[in-house]
Amino acid sequence: MNSGYLSLILLCITLILFASGWKELYIRSISHKGMLLFFVSWIVFSRFTVTIQHVQVGLVYVCVLLISLGILYKTKGFIHKLHLLSIGLLLGSLHFLLQQLLEMDPILIVRNSEWDTALLLAVVALVLQRSAWEQIAALSIGYLLGDMYQAGIHPVDGYHYVGKATFQDQWWLSVFAARTMTIILQSAYNGCRSIIRSWMDRRGGWKK
Repeated sequence: MNSGYLSLILLCITLILFASGWKELYIRSISHKGMLLFFVSWIVFSRFTVTIQHVQVGLVYVCVLLISLGILYKTKGFIHKLHLLSIGLLLGSLHFLLQQLLEMDPILIVRNSEWDTALLLAVVALVLQRSAWEQIAALSIGYLLGDMYQAGIHPVDGYHYVGKATFQDQWWLSVFAARTMTIILQSAYNGCRSIIRSWMDRRGGWKK
């Protein structure tokens, strides 16, 4: 599959899920106008780049940057903001490290290096953060930094590229996987807790 197609496929799947009533599970407290603005902006920005000296910036990179800044701004408490930023810095470093390791040792690759990295970052984000918005912010900061590191040491034809199609695919795969795994784990936890509580109630009833 060519780079860029995965992000469009996941975007369409997300739109279908949101239209089917899954929005409250994936992302709460977002208006339909805000959601529509995000999807339209992504589709439009994904087609354009700007060149600043020897750096080519995909406008999606700017879109993800604005999302990160917006979530950081709305996060309450300086310590909480700092904690979220530190998770993003960790994910950015892991992104760069994993990309380098998989390029040096291809035997570690399961599907391809970009998808493997995206899924591993989703698992790390899931372990470190459960909140939807904070997961998205941490992953976004991680990808902004990781892509910048990667572009800095791997110029192409004398240009440094950030926000290209691979960046879009990885961001969408990580965010979608992190939110889906979070929902599955929360549902499993709530289900097990209900079963145990019901079992304890019955056991208590039998003792009486």
